[in-house]
Amino acid sequence: MGVIVLLAISLSLDTLGIGMAYAMSGIRIPWSTRLVIAVLNVLLTTGAVFLGTKLGEQLPSVWFSVLGGAVLFFLGCRTLWNALGKNETADYDRDDSHILEPWEGVVLGLTLALDSVSAGIGIRGTSLAVWLFPVLTAFAGVTFLTLGGKIRCNLRHVNGAGGSILIILGLIRLFCGFY
Repeated sequence: MGVIVLLAISLSLDTLGIGMAYAMSGIRIPWSTRLVIAVLNVLLTTGAVFLGTKLGEQLPSVWFSVLGGAVLFFLGCRTLWNALGKNETADYDRDDSHILEPWEGVVLGLTLALDSVSAGIGIRGTSLAVWLFPVLTAFAGVTFLTLGGKIRCNLRHVNGAGGSILIILGLIRLFCGFY
């Protein structure tokens, strides 16, 4: 269960950076938009966990451990690479109202859910922890999006930490094959 919580948090750390970037730009993200983002995350990640579980029934478990570990490792590398790069945030406020409306949050929610979906396919099992993963990622995402509007820190450090955690979890999965 602890690894699943750590995975959900590390996948959601980029949401903290997005919340901070929008707050610094003067763009407000209302609760209705945060709810849209959370629901999209839960739906897409649940589908991915279901798909991963079904694929896991068909593939030998060692293949699935390697696949899941590789996905997490490459997600971590990409996140770390982005943290070392320009760190620009896409502007989803299409109407320039400085308020991210729920319909604008759909695209942001889909973008934010992609990492969770990738990881959701890589984890498998029938334990409660695996099925709580979508809820944990959505909760962590909304929490970090909210906190991002209230705190200031270095975005590179936040995203770099998330990428590093994903790399470590991927390597553990590749070489130890558990969770």
